[in-house]
Amino acid sequence: MLRVLVLLLLIAATHALGQVAEPQVTASQLDAAAARVTASLPEDDPQRAALLATYADIRSALSRFEGFTQQLNTYVSARANAVQEAEAIEQQLARAHLNPPAPGESLQSVSLQELEQMILVEKSELEASKSRVTAIRAEIDGMSVRPAEIRSRVAELSTLSTRLDSRLDELGDSGGSDSAAVAARWLASAQYASVNAEKAALEEELLSQPMRLELLKAQLDQALYDVARLEKSSQAMTQRVSRLREGEAVRAQETADLVLAGTQGKHVLLRNLADKNATLTKTFSARNGDIAATDDRDSEVGRAAEQLEFDLTSIEHKLELLGFSTVVGEILRERQAQLPGHGEISKEIARNADEIRASSLRQVELEDERRLLRDPAVYIDNLLDGLAPNVVEEIKVDLHQLVNSRRELVRKAIDLESTYAQTLGDLDYALRRYDVAINAYRDFISARLLWIPSRDRFGLFFGDAGEVLEQLREVFAPARWMTAVRGIPGEIIAQPLTGVLLLLTLVLVYYGPRLKQQLVETGKHVGYVRSDRFASTIQALGLSVLLSIKWPLLMLTAAWVFEMQEKESELATALYLSLMRTTLYFWGLEFLRFALLPKGFIDVHFRWPGSRVSALRRQMVTLELTLLPAVFLVVFFLSLYPRSVGGPLGTLGVVLVLSSIAYFFYRLPEFVHSKMAMIFGDKVNVEHPFWAKLLRKLLFWIPVAAVLAVFLGYTFTAIEIALLLIRTFVLLSCILILHELGMRWLSLTRRRMAYEVRQELVKTSNEDTEASIEDEILESDPDLLNDEGTKLLNLLTLFGGLLGVAWIWAEVFPALTILDSFTFWHQTTTIDGREITDPVTLSEVLKAILLAAMGGLAISRVPGLFEIFLRQKLHVSAASAYALTRVFQYTVTMLLVILVVGSLGVSWSSLQWAVAALSLGIGFGLQEIVANFISGLIILFEQPIRLGDTVTVGDVSGTVTRIQMRATTIRDYDRRELLVPNKEFITSRLLNWSLSDSVTRRLIQVGVAYGTDMDEALEIVRDVAKKHPLVLADPESLITFDEFGDNSLLISLRYFIEHLDKRLVVDSELRLQINRRLNEAGIVVAFPQRDIHIDTTKPLEIRMMDPDQRD
Repeated sequence: MLRVLVLLLLIAATHALGQVAEPQVTASQLDAAAARVTASLPEDDPQRAALLATYADIRSALSRFEGFTQQLNTYVSARANAVQEAEAIEQQLARAHLNPPAPGESLQSVSLQELEQMILVEKSELEASKSRVTAIRAEIDGMSVRPAEIRSRVAELSTLSTRLDSRLDELGDSGGSDSAAVAARWLASAQYASVNAEKAALEEELLSQPMRLELLKAQLDQALYDVARLEKSSQAMTQRVSRLREGEAVRAQETADLVLAGTQGKHVLLRNLADKNATLTKTFSARNGDIAATDDRDSEVGRAAEQLEFDLTSIEHKLELLGFSTVVGEILRERQAQLPGHGEISKEIARNADEIRASSLRQVELEDERRLLRDPAVYIDNLLDGLAPNVVEEIKVDLHQLVNSRRELVRKAIDLESTYAQTLGDLDYALRRYDVAINAYRDFISARLLWIPSRDRFGLFFGDAGEVLEQLREVFAPARWMTAVRGIPGEIIAQPLTGVLLLLTLVLVYYGPRLKQQLVETGKHVGYVRSDRFASTIQALGLSVLLSIKWPLLMLTAAWVFEMQEKESELATALYLSLMRTTLYFWGLEFLRFALLPKGFIDVHFRWPGSRVSALRRQMVTLELTLLPAVFLVVFFLSLYPRSVGGPLGTLGVVLVLSSIAYFFYRLPEFVHSKMAMIFGDKVNVEHPFWAKLLRKLLFWIPVAAVLAVFLGYTFTAIEIALLLIRTFVLLSCILILHELGMRWLSLTRRRMAYEVRQELVKTSNEDTEASIEDEILESDPDLLNDEGTKLLNLLTLFGGLLGVAWIWAEVFPALTILDSFTFWHQTTTIDGREITDPVTLSEVLKAILLAAMGGLAISRVPGLFEIFLRQKLHVSAASAYALTRVFQYTVTMLLVILVVGSLGVSWSSLQWAVAALSLGIGFGLQEIVANFISGLIILFEQPIRLGDTVTVGDVSGTVTRIQMRATTIRDYDRRELLVPNKEFITSRLLNWSLSDSVTRRLIQVGVAYGTDMDEALEIVRDVAKKHPLVLADPESLITFDEFGDNSLLISLRYFIEHLDKRLVVDSELRLQINRRLNEAGIVVAFPQRDIHIDTTKPLEIRMMDPDQRD
């Protein structure tokens, strides 16, 4: 019957081979045609290049045809012979199982050195067998999805074969005989044959798959058998080697002890050397034990790594078959719980590395001694140096024996240490492989577990009510609770620590009112600069901690009682874990509640508004009453029902936790969000700032979305989100408290410095203003918010908070890899001359958006610190620091844009046309904007104007207050801000009053009456100018008698002033002083005069008229 089946298979295979069409051209024909074209056509002929390219395509098609034909033959042979080969392997394995080899029988006569070499060979064969097992398993797993791939490819090949067949008919009907037509027919024929050969090979692969699967399973059994046999053999050899080494160590130690005993009463040199030999032999047994233990650990870790790798492959296969089902979720959660803890293997790797270094050091020391012992005569002479001749003759023979023995013992020690180092190296490789497998498994679970439902959709509402009742009966069964609480009184009495904790709780309760009073006392001097101290704030913080710890300490004591029971029950363990986790959250909330006491830590020391502190404290009390019981329920039911993620009651507890968190953040006063927004931005007085709104919405809608996820069955996902939210709340609370502590220290330091300056002013002015100083210092300092130290504190707090949030939510990042399945577009990159197409996914788009947001936030904050660094550390002028900061900001912005665009897969090759179009648009419509931008860069680099310069451009004069990308802001003398395009400063005439020298000459003219003593008047003006503090002595002022005016004698004062903003004030003060001094000297300041000359040659006519009758 078997022969008939094989005959039928061969006939079917022959039929399949007959269906494959042969190409109309052979390789020899193709080579001859290529030679004719090369010989007949010149190199620059386009026809020659086209024909040679076609011949290359034909040769590639022929190569593919040959490869597919070989695959077809292989599959045909497998379909005919795989079953028989599988049966032969199974029969061979059956015989091997009936007569298993005894691994230890043939090792009795083998020496230690031969066994060590055999172990190395055996390990090499074992690794090869394990690799074969992995390869066979991967091939078997791939067969499950292969039929679908084959059917899809066969459908494509059928369509392609039809098109190529039509192409061949068209080329045959055309009847062309030139080289191009023949090459086209050859190409179509070769491609048609290649397509049909691939199709036939795929169909035969599909037909032979059951037979090949049977053969692979048999080969897998054979490989597993070989692995088991080699492991047993290797284990037997290792045990034999260990026994031989132990025997040699024992014999060496016995011999050394006998020699040491024989040296008693002899020369001290002999006794010392014999003692050193005995000490060295004692290390042999210890080192042999280390080698055996390390080898066992190596085998254990290797098996664990292999099992983990196999489990990962298996779970991937199950996930492909079952999808994201609850069954797969249970498996993944169990595997996650069984994985070693984070960093556990890394610590073992570090310890093993330390041991490797110690072993290497011991080898170096032994090798140094071995070099000394290489020439025993020289070694002995060094030992005998300085001894009397008769003593040398007496001990020389014994010394020779001890030195020779020492040399042999050092050689054995080196061999043992070398073997130990090699074993440690093998263990290091196994540990690193195990660590990689653990991380890969953990990443695989983390990337999928959050997307797998834990329960049926809306099972919390429409589930079986009997499950809830059954869970209640199990949890509240009287027998379980009696078992858990029966031993509590005895544990309280038997455990001294329990009594200590209870006593400490009572002490804290008793002294609670006194501690609260001390907390109020710490705030009495806050705000009074002469008595205020930062230490009082630290003391208030410590008192708040002490006040908050008493009730959490009592809960911790209860947890400790359940943990220390001799007969620990499942219920007691659940109670212990629930109380421990709840204690942590209880203490944190209690601390915040006591910190928010009226006249307490936050109210007084941080100077928060009392109404807002009271409102926040009420919300904290509500959070305590709702969150803590819910957390207890979740942890309790999770501990009892880990497979079902706490069951329905645990799910209900998760909903309560998330609802409590959402309600707290919804009712959280906006004042707290504004405090957080102050860390994010410089403008803190904006109504409803953006960051406050965003933070408020995120903290509210994330738990709401998690509640919806619970209803959809994603209980485990909701638990993880709730845990991350609680950690985020703790982080934000700590950040806010640390920031406020920093602000408190900065405020106190700033006000103390201001107070000291004010005290110095009081002393120098001899004014009694002591009482007013305190009042002024007590006022809030709005400039503190713009202080450089505050900006630095805000930036450090911001980046610390962002890093903390990223570290907390890093557990969720692997789960976001599912976003890689959503593709927006593809990007093409060229690597080593090959074009590679990569998809741009939703994950990459979100990363680009996050990068842009974080980069924009950094760009808005870092330049300010960069400017502070330039001015304070490098002592750069304010204007230069501003210019460098702007250039730095523009450069970082450009780099950020390049990074964001590059992360989205946009390369220069795809942007060059857009850049060309943009350049054309700039040439027409944006030239003014670009001109202003380039002018701004020229201003920043050449600095024709700088920040703070007084300039006149056109009809505009004022002080430069800001230099931006498009325009520069000038504040004129009426305090109006004018935006002047940067182009005006480059193309127009510019007067910079303070470019290289801010010294300016001013002119004041004074007219005195005729008859004045001009020497005295000139001296008075010169003296006034000399005594004014703002008038420069160098250059010297110039006072001149300029002219005889119509009504006065004109004196001109030309003086120089350094501060341009003071010139009007100085002009006024000089005029006032000159006028005063001239009046004191009796010199008349001239005024305009008009002389009226009356004609007296005729009588004067005088008329008196009534004013009402004039007109």
